[in-house]
Amino acid sequence: MKRKNNLYKNTYKMENILSAYNEVCSNTKNKRKVANYKQYKCIYISRIYNTLKNKSYEVKPYNVFTIYEPKERRIVSQSIHDKIINHLVARHILYPAILPCLIPENVASRKNKGSKEGIRLFQLYTKKCKIKYGSYYILKCDISKFFASINQDILKQKIKRKIKDNDALNITFKIIDSEEAGLGIGNMTSQVLAIFYLNDLDHYIKEDLKIKYYVRYQDDFLLFHPSKKYLKECLEKIKLFLEKEKLYLNKKSRIYKNTNNFIFLGRTQNGKYAKYRNLKRKLKYKKHLYETGIITLPSYLSTLICYKNIRKKVVIN
Repeated sequence: MKRKNNLYKNTYKMENILSAYNEVCSNTKNKRKVANYKQYKCIYISRIYNTLKNKSYEVKPYNVFTIYEPKERRIVSQSIHDKIINHLVARHILYPAILPCLIPENVASRKNKGSKEGIRLFQLYTKKCKIKYGSYYILKCDISKFFASINQDILKQKIKRKIKDNDALNITFKIIDSEEAGLGIGNMTSQVLAIFYLNDLDHYIKEDLKIKYYVRYQDDFLLFHPSKKYLKECLEKIKLFLEKEKLYLNKKSRIYKNTNNFIFLGRTQNGKYAKYRNLKRKLKYKKHLYETGIITLPSYLSTLICYKNIRKKVVIN
């Protein structure tokens, strides 16, 4: 595929700025900030236009916080101004250059895909393999600290192979460099760049390892095959491939027989929500940590909210 050129100019087209403005404002939870931004809409839109046209954009410091459920993650948040520019870069630079090269089984952060599509493929492949093979195996892989471990230099080299436009590269690299390491969860550009970072792995698994039934949602992915021995070989080859990308599988990565029960995207093979038998115990333990001053109130409250939300969905046998 040829490298994409003439991308940057689309970021400061007024219709694109207005579309990004409407999208960000409708999705921003802090309604007070949105109301203030809307009050001076013309001024802010003009600033974004001039900043991008003059190629003078600099990423402002992030608001950084940590969530602890379903696992500990570092989240970054930006001002509405920066969010709009981030959306413009994602939609009008990264999408045209990156999306055409992604395989259909890479389902995260794309239109008409997401976790719903991942679960659909998971269940579809389960049924197909049952009919075709009877007995089969699934290699379930999960990358350790994926977003934080993404190598920025490798990522930039990958982007250069897809984008020719120097202005587009400059603003994209500014956004990447605004993070001390890896990519911060919370930005639209981070979501797109993350699904792209493992694109070479996707093609390797499909084209070199010849895995027909495969699905990936960000750093979680499944390989279906009738031979356990072959999946063991695939696991070792995937580890070696990921080492070149400066990534490593976590200890949860393993091979399951089709009769074993496991969870992918919060669901079991039959589509049921995973049971959280130990969640109440974990909540009690978090309460103890809060009362003894080891963790903060927001950390404890995040677990409490998660518990209440999940309890509504738990399937009781």
